[in-house]
Amino acid sequence: MTDKKKIIPILISSVISVLMVAISEKTGKPEIIFPEIAAIAIGMLAAPVQIWNTSKLRLFLTVTASALLGMAVVRFVPFSMYFKIPIGLTAVMILITMSQTNFLPAISACILPIMNFTQTLAYPLSVVITTGLILLTQHILEETGVLSKYHYVPIEPTKPLIRLRLAQIIIVSVMCILPIALGRPFFIAPPLIVAFAEMTAPASHIKKNITTATVMIAMSAFLGCSSRLLLSEIAGLPLAFAAAITSFTVMVAVSKTEFYFAPCGAVGLLPFLIPQHTLIQFPFALSTGFMIFALITVLSSNHVKHEQEEAAKAREEEPEHTEAFNHV
Repeated sequence: MTDKKKIIPILISSVISVLMVAISEKTGKPEIIFPEIAAIAIGMLAAPVQIWNTSKLRLFLTVTASALLGMAVVRFVPFSMYFKIPIGLTAVMILITMSQTNFLPAISACILPIMNFTQTLAYPLSVVITTGLILLTQHILEETGVLSKYHYVPIEPTKPLIRLRLAQIIIVSVMCILPIALGRPFFIAPPLIVAFAEMTAPASHIKKNITTATVMIAMSAFLGCSSRLLLSEIAGLPLAFAAAITSFTVMVAVSKTEFYFAPCGAVGLLPFLIPQHTLIQFPFALSTGFMIFALITVLSSNHVKHEQEEAAKAREEEPEHTEAFNHV
């Protein structure tokens, strides 16, 4: 895209995020803030063509159902957080698989209300409205030639895909135990779970650029926290103003680098949802959590690659063994 075409989606995305934060601040309802909307904006508007294999309708229905799933877990699952997160994660992974898409930000839509004990309808209403605005904007920009149209192809729930989803659920569930026990949820913040799922996808380009991804995540976390701390908490400016600076800067960064790592957007807005006293520790804890997930991704990728090489080697040796047997 040309610079002119790039700036239009960036401005519109920032406006939607700012309006969301402004309404939350005005009404005193923090659950209105849906940080993942910034991630959706990166993947659907900032990128020249959307980065997820999904149709608009399937995305809208999946993210809405995921938000309601998360609230249902909070309301109807009478267990501790040690069980609620794995249950919610399993449910949303099944939902994503059944939707025949790879729209992984739906994970965050489900896990966020579980971590925040959200039970009010303001949250799913915010998810519906902000997602609808993003998709409407995408449609208009596609029709006007600013964005390229995406051709959705349904993803069949094959055995390898189901095994991958199961492995992701198990790893994240185990990873959650210690942060929950220590009362340090930022190590497993919902955008990090989405990032891990994105990185461990078979054809993910993210795991080939782990260093860039780490820098972008850390930058977004520090930017969001410093903007809120300096502009809102110290200077006394509205939260929406700090959110505008954060959202616009993150969108420009991903656009300039052409590294459309969607969780960066959610990480940038998450500081506007957390308690004030946690702003200092947030970027350090979140960056550490991401690096742990990245390390697991690299180690698992090396293991899978080794297994694939061993299997290929075995297939190459098989004809030689057959020929020797026939000779005997």
